Amino acid sequence: MEVNTQAIIRLAWARTLGLADDALMQPAAERLVRVDESIIMFVSLWQHRVLIGPQWLVDQAPALSNAALASGSRLLGLAAGHGGRLLEETVLGFTDDYVSLPGLDDAQVSKDARSVGELERSCPPDDVAEVGLSQMSEHFVTLDAEGRPKAVAGYGESQGILASIGVLVPPSQRLAGHGTLAAAVATNDALDAGLVAQWRARRGHRGGLGVARRLGYREIGAQTTLLLHA
Repeated sequence: MEVNTQAIIRLAWARTLGLADDALMQPAAERLVRVDESIIMFVSLWQHRVLIGPQWLVDQAPALSNAALASGSRLLGLAAGHGGRLLEETVLGFTDDYVSLPGLDDAQVSKDARSVGELERSCPPDDVAEVGLSQMSEHFVTLDAEGRPKAVAGYGESQGILASIGVLVPPSQRLAGHGTLAAAVATNDALDAGLVAQWRARRGHRGGLGVARRLGYREIGAQTTLLLHA
């Protein structure tokens, strides 16, 4: 991964986390901390660790390990009584390399919104919500030889410099490479647009992590987020 790409990732995430633009460029001597009473978020990115949360957690944080702060279950325990709800425990991967796969150049691809809707209706609601295609600006549906949709991938821009990739495959079409192909199309389109491609996969999700690795994404970070009720 190019040095300039790493700088882009650090800048985008510093802005996402509400930090100074150069916060993740500096040597990481200790955790970076920002107080926010509505959320708990712990992010690892290369050697940096960032904690965002209410003052009561910030006060406890020096006695807590990075592993504890990265654990959704541990954070839920700490947030007991504060209405904590776990939103995500994700692995963060990135790539600035174009994907090359057998059949990619000959793939039939559609951007038809009706096909996207058809695939979403064929998937469990939890999967649809997790991928969040409706929040993405670009969609790519891979088709079989008869023109039937098999999988959809898309991306949405983050901070104008990252493309967060998501892929959705109906249960009946999984393990056949359709999702990998769709995600490859989306990744290459994002790179064509001058963006760095970002992959988010639920921690322990072997399918999502496996696709990312096959496409050349490097796992260099993680994010755990809890929403707190007022």
